[in-house]
Amino acid sequence: MKKAAFLTLAALTLGLSTVGCIGDKNTFCLFNGVLKWNKTASDEIWINELIFLGLCIIPVYPICLFADSLIFNSIDFWTGENPMSQLVAGTDGNGNAYAITPNGDGTATFTYGDQVCLLTPTAQGVTLSQDGVTLGTYTQNGSLVTFTAADGTTRTILR
Repeated sequence: MKKAAFLTLAALTLGLSTVGCIGDKNTFCLFNGVLKWNKTASDEIWINELIFLGLCIIPVYPICLFADSLIFNSIDFWTGENPMSQLVAGTDGNGNAYAITPNGDGTATFTYGDQVCLLTPTAQGVTLSQDGVTLGTYTQNGSLVTFTAADGTTRTILR
């Protein structure tokens, strides 16, 4: 009986000791990812409010908050990487913020940290430029995306 009580107490202590582990840069990624999606689910604020209430009732938000608090933020605290950080649109895997903003003329502004670039559609794909200097062009062939830099070097990734 004493051994079972000791093991239960040890498990509770270990479990509760990770609750205060707030990750360095990717805190509450799952919860914030669902919230960010909810805010942009519709152009109508009333529909977004109904979705929000539904996600509270179902209980998606409480489950996400619980999972972030006990599991994902603890992993982020101990390893420095939150496995849910990829779910948050607007941040890369390292927590760096980015944004793509349409300019209204067919181009878009790409912001990554303090870098600001222009994305321009062309016959070949999308050209990336900064301060009037072409950095390269993105092209897509099926699920392969290729970036060709201004110096001619290429890098292809599977999308």
